[in-house]
This record gives sequence, structure tokens and C-alpha cells, in this order.
Amino acid sequence: MKFLRQVFLAVSIGGIVAAALRTRGKPVETPQQGGWREVTPQR
Repeated sequence: MKFLRQVFLAVSIGGIVAAALRTRGKPVETPQQGGWREVTPQR
């Protein structure tokens, strides 16, 4: 039982560290080209 608790703790800490690194990573930049275009009605 002690082993399972240690494994769960290690996985939890790893997930928290991964989430922190992911959110602290590069700032989100909007794309300068491409992306969505306005839809023009077809006639």
C-alpha cells in the first residue's frame, strides 16, 4: 500500500511540474497570417 501511495505522489508531482512548465512557456502569439477568413456569401 505504501508503494502505491508513493507512485501516486510521484505521478501527481510530475503532472504539476509539467503543467507549470507548459503554462510558463512561450507567450501565446496570434498568427500574423493565415487563419480564418470571412465567409463571403455565394450567389
